[in-house]
Amino acid sequence: MLITLADYRRIYSTIHSLLIADSVDSHEASMLFSVYGAQILKRHYGIAAQPVMGSAAYHLGLQAKVLAFGDYQAGQLKSSDSQHHWWIEADGYLIDFMAPLFPVLVKRAGKEARIDPWMMQKPMAKAKKILTDVQAQGDFFISENNVLASEKMSAMVTEKAHIQRGKLAIDWFVKTPKKMPSPLNVKFEGALQANKTKLITYKSFLISGAW
Repeated sequence: MLITLADYRRIYSTIHSLLIADSVDSHEASMLFSVYGAQILKRHYGIAAQPVMGSAAYHLGLQAKVLAFGDYQAGQLKSSDSQHHWWIEADGYLIDFMAPLFPVLVKRAGKEARIDPWMMQKPMAKAKKILTDVQAQGDFFISENNVLASEKMSAMVTEKAHIQRGKLAIDWFVKTPKKMPSPLNVKFEGALQANKTKLITYKSFLISGAW
């Protein structure tokens, strides 16, 4: 693996704590998990990580089976403005920091399946070439959409809240086994929140395994 389970858990928990503090629906925030996660990997681990967007499908086991992100068109899974997913590609690996929330997404999809919040970190070489080959737990399929990703990133960098939160994620993060500083007193710079402060508490999320 490129990073350990403890590393993954710390990065996920850092980003998740920030999203919760800002009342961001973390279950719909795959872009933020990927962008902030890639920044942390670059700064603290020296890993050339890149956020990537497109359609994706993960096999989560016999109960949940396949969790797909995208629109089905003529038997193919395609990404669109409203239906897509983000992940990270780094040194030949796929890392998806939103994976611990997959159990919630499965439940939202109406599936009566019990799955654990696990890590998703896979060698890119193991990606399936076609969607129908995603047959067993741990199998995955991805199809990049660089044009739409560029549009989304261009829009993101114009929003001060995202920029400030991303910088905070990098500065707040501390590698294991050191303890995360918490609570964190944050001063906002935005026009609507200027000179206001907020306490952000780090909440460690239990991630016990990997797909």
